[in-house]
Amino acid sequence: MTWTDLNECPRTFQVGEKSGMNVKAPSQKCSMNVLFCNKYFFLNGGTEKYLQSMLHELSALGHTAIPFSVRYANSWPSPYSEYFLNPPGSSEETHFKHLRLGLFNAIRYLDRSIYSLDARKALSRFLDRLQTVHVAYLLNIYNYMSPSIIHTLKKHDIPVVLRLGDYNLLCPSYLFLRKGKPCQLCMKGDYFHGVRYRCVKGSFAVSAVRVAGMYLQHWLRVYHLVDAFVVPSDFMRQCLVAGGFPARRIHVMRTPVHQPLKLPEVKRNHVLYFGRIAFEKGLDTLVTAYQRSGIHPHLILAGNSFDGEQERLRRLVLPEWQHRIHFVGFQEGDRLLELVAGALFSVVPSRWYDNAPQSICESLACGTPVLASQIGAIPEQVQDGVTGRLFTSDCEEELLDALRWMASDPRRLEQMGQAGRRFIAEHHSMHQHLKQLLGLFSGLAKHESQRGI
Repeated sequence: MTWTDLNECPRTFQVGEKSGMNVKAPSQKCSMNVLFCNKYFFLNGGTEKYLQSMLHELSALGHTAIPFSVRYANSWPSPYSEYFLNPPGSSEETHFKHLRLGLFNAIRYLDRSIYSLDARKALSRFLDRLQTVHVAYLLNIYNYMSPSIIHTLKKHDIPVVLRLGDYNLLCPSYLFLRKGKPCQLCMKGDYFHGVRYRCVKGSFAVSAVRVAGMYLQHWLRVYHLVDAFVVPSDFMRQCLVAGGFPARRIHVMRTPVHQPLKLPEVKRNHVLYFGRIAFEKGLDTLVTAYQRSGIHPHLILAGNSFDGEQERLRRLVLPEWQHRIHFVGFQEGDRLLELVAGALFSVVPSRWYDNAPQSICESLACGTPVLASQIGAIPEQVQDGVTGRLFTSDCEEELLDALRWMASDPRRLEQMGQAGRRFIAEHHSMHQHLKQLLGLFSGLAKHESQRGI
């Protein structure tokens, strides 16, 4: 995680004229032109933090990092922004909840959600103006951008790498969650269950649109054109293989984490959750178990609320506990660093197949142990009894016991924190991630060049 100011994005190189087809393939030590495609070019979440750090790191290594995104009013400045895709609504309507769904906007949103010809045309115009692109790295391209751009990239003979942070390709709701419990009904392509159970926003219509898009993309074999998938965990790799994706194209690369060299001198006096305040995160179980536990440290919950979840949680807080449970909203930079470094331990009580949550790595990087659900990719991050404690997902009794166990021995917490910092240094370094990623890019670019000879 980058703890410094997140409002600036590194500038990239100016657009040049497209060069001829006889391009020398780069070796891993040569510079590459890498196109980054992501629907947001402003800080929206973990994906954009990752995008920002990759743009900076690749540029620092002498590569040309080229963004392609949707043009919003709060987008970072870029010399490429004139080539960005227009949003389905206005430049201020960055999320579905903000979108004014008149007939025209509704049609454009449907277009982006299923298969967008506008997105293909916009990217094609951009590529015609660029110098050679050696590889395209796709992050979050769904809904406001569209997977249709994969066809455009392949038409231009550009290798495509798609990074997956959730289960969008396998589950209509992307959560593998139905009626509050893990669900795998759609994993192998039976997406109609998403309509049957109204899995997307509880709406039949919205679920039908999403499922129709998934079937169309499957019929068009869009994701068959992806040269490589990058995933942050072995668990996600196993899910993709179970869903029919070729194992040889799936590469596990742990998300890089910035490890503060010097931590703020703050007293460890609270228990912390930070991240999305959302139903799938299991925070209702945490709030209830915390009140029953009787432990003395205060509980702090930091993050933006989704679908009214924070108000639902507030209603669970008993009057005598209201002064000890604090909702502090979204935090970043130095304030977030103080909260994480100042926590006795952090809690990640997810009830869905959480895919390598960044909050775990950021906690361990600060020497803060983690109490987390034993679900999804979380056991790959938290070593039970070494860097934290695991409990059965959604089991209030186990979480209750684990809270008491974690709070009972400060010396043990200190040892766990030290082990956590070592774990991050060994498995989540930026150097290691870049070595893997650039090796993949270079190999694909070289293969594409040789194929075109």
